[in-house]
Amino acid sequence: MQPLSYLNTTAGLVWTIACIPLGIIITVLSYAIINRVPAKWLCDYDEEPSEELLSGKRISFFPTGIIAAVIVTAALVLCRLGFNKGFDIYFCTEALIIFVCLMIAISDLKYQIIPDQFTIALGILAVGLSVYDLVRGFKILHSVWWSPLAGAAVGGVIMLLIGYIGKIAYKRDGIGFGDVKLFFAAGVIGGFPGTIYMFLLSVITASVFFAVIMITKKKEDHTVDSEEKTENEEMPDADKSEDSEKEPETEKESGGGYLAFGPYIAASAVVYFALFDLIHYLVGLYLNLF
Repeated sequence: MQPLSYLNTTAGLVWTIACIPLGIIITVLSYAIINRVPAKWLCDYDEEPSEELLSGKRISFFPTGIIAAVIVTAALVLCRLGFNKGFDIYFCTEALIIFVCLMIAISDLKYQIIPDQFTIALGILAVGLSVYDLVRGFKILHSVWWSPLAGAAVGGVIMLLIGYIGKIAYKRDGIGFGDVKLFFAAGVIGGFPGTIYMFLLSVITASVFFAVIMITKKKEDHTVDSEEKTENEEMPDADKSEDSEKEPETEKESGGGYLAFGPYIAASAVVYFALFDLIHYLVGLYLNLF
């Protein structure tokens, strides 16, 4: 049943409205779980948990939780409209996948770590949905049996290549192995060539985010420079001479640090499901041009 036709039915309207409290519940649970999982989950294997991690009060729901709840609710609505009557298994599994992806995004943004437990959960859901899709003969996600395997291989290889290229270019690890494992699990869902679409979506999502960050940072730096200029103009000459003798502060060089790419992989998986039909329709239109 088409999304708009489904929305005009009583069941469709009820399911769509039900996505609102469901989105709020998923978001609240995600924040609660991040605050309560063992501290070791949010550390590297060779690190000891910090006092913040041991305190159990790691992240506040406000204000980011409100934004997350809106995004999760919108994703659930789009998933339900795309996988509606007769495809309840798809929708319920996708809701769980969104739940896990949100926890992955939170943990990677906050601590630059993707707990293996979350990746394993995503992998189990991905394998379960893929097997259901193929065994039942729907073949919505995968047209052939080897598609999930190819998707996992492509996802893992792409991340390994990015990490290898980053290490050559910057002489340090730019991508954590958690990202490799995450894209391996997400690739099972995307299949082939869906995983390639997911990778492109993750790159676009990351680019938009970094563009916003750079614009915001540029505005903040401009404001700070203006304030410092005003203070210098008002400062007596004696104080200016003292400040001029001070050595400029140098930015502390970091010996490593990973790019937190996990949130964008998780976001791409959610977007891929939420806009599944639209993405494949647009790709089909593009391929028909050749």
